[in-house]
This record gives sequence, structure tokens and C-alpha cells, in this order.
Amino acid sequence: MSVAVGLVGVALATNFRGVTEWHVRQSMATASVLRRVPPWRWSLGVPYEKRLARFILLERLIGGVLAAVGVVTLVGVGYGILAGQPVRMVK
Repeated sequence: MSVAVGLVGVALATNFRGVTEWHVRQSMATASVLRRVPPWRWSLGVPYEKRLARFILLERLIGGVLAAVGVVTLVGVGYGILAGQPVRMVK
């Protein structure tokens, strides 16, 4: 699971083959119904390209965080396996 999270994070953070831009465009098209009542006041009157650039930057930052979480989890699980410690589930 950590490898999958890390790979998705890297793909989003690096905009691999335009996946980040594609995802943001699809999300904005899907959420266009909400345009009449925008949840963020800062998006009023801003041109589409500028909003697109902001959301791409935000998604790339989220991708960086996901990549870091995936790597840290992979290192933790790998260390646990090498040390002979079972992976403990938090309740």
C-alpha cells in the first residue's frame, strides 16, 4: 500500500505525463455545477487559467506530501520486517 501511495504522490508531484493537469481539469469540470455558489470567495472573478494554475500547484503539493508519506511508511515497514518486529495496528 505504501508503494502505491508513494507512486501516486510522485506522479502528482512531478505532473508525470500530465496526470496532475488532467486530474485538475476533470475535477473542475465535474465541480462546475458548484460554480454558481463557490465555496471559496477568492475564486470569484479569477480567470479560468489562473484558477487552474492554483489548483495544479495545490495538487502538486498534496502529491509531494503523499510521496513523503509513502516513503516513510515503506521505510517503517521495511525496518519492522528486518528487525523482526510485527507491524502494530493503532486502535
